[in-house]
Amino acid sequence: MKKLSRNRLQFVKVLALLSQIRWYNIALLLLGQYLIAIFVFAPEDGRIDTFYDSNTHCIAWAGAFIMAFGFLINSFYDQQADSINRPMQSAFERLVSKRTSLNTALLTLVTGLLLSWSVSTAAAIFFGSFAVGLWYHSHRLRNIPIVSHSSAAILALTPFFGMSVYHNYSSLHTFAYGALLGLTLFSRELLKDLLMLKGDILSGRRTVASEYGEESTRNTLIVSAMIAWIPAFFTRDLFNEYAATGIFVILVLLSTANFIALKAKDLHGLRWAHLTYKVILILGILTLPFL
Repeated sequence: MKKLSRNRLQFVKVLALLSQIRWYNIALLLLGQYLIAIFVFAPEDGRIDTFYDSNTHCIAWAGAFIMAFGFLINSFYDQQADSINRPMQSAFERLVSKRTSLNTALLTLVTGLLLSWSVSTAAAIFFGSFAVGLWYHSHRLRNIPIVSHSSAAILALTPFFGMSVYHNYSSLHTFAYGALLGLTLFSRELLKDLLMLKGDILSGRRTVASEYGEESTRNTLIVSAMIAWIPAFFTRDLFNEYAATGIFVILVLLSTANFIALKAKDLHGLRWAHLTYKVILILGILTLPFL
């Protein structure tokens, strides 16, 4: 009976560790990299070859492991604020000792670097720089309003850039789509400022909401939604009807989420806006094959 309880505890600790790693974000990242590598970067008659290309798999998983390292490092810096903003989730994740979290972070970092090194030295340097960027974001940039949001958005898209460099692919329409996703990620960081305002203030973290106020942050969200429509309008002819439909739905949902955030009276409304952002990111990944 005791052995069964111990096994259950170990299982719960694994779940807590996966929560720290933000496994759902990692899963979306992996899916997105495979979709864009096979359906966008690869020629139409070479998709099977791309799927069986070991280097493509190594780059995809290197990006995933390095990103997991970034989430784990960030959890150390956000621990105080998270204990205030998300007490239940924070308590659940604290089932994992700091030593285990740190060892896992080092393991994911080394695994990611080894996978990238198996592709080329240049790939190892790229992903090593990516890891340094993730650490520097958590260590320094996270306390600089706007810069923190911009760096978070850029870092989230970096693995896709690495995949495009490996496949030697670049085009205006993928850049435009990446810019839309980047703006969405930037806006999501602003929304998280509103959601995490209490903990950020008490922990001394500087954000747009804590420095400039909630109203300014909400207005910035509306402006960002309006800006997103402008490049989408001028680049609409670059996309086929399926991709254009996906982009239109993303823009509508983005505007809706930011409007919900503008009108939200409490955290409940802001959480609905944040849930809408999660739907947007899933839709953004699923639209990739149609680019």
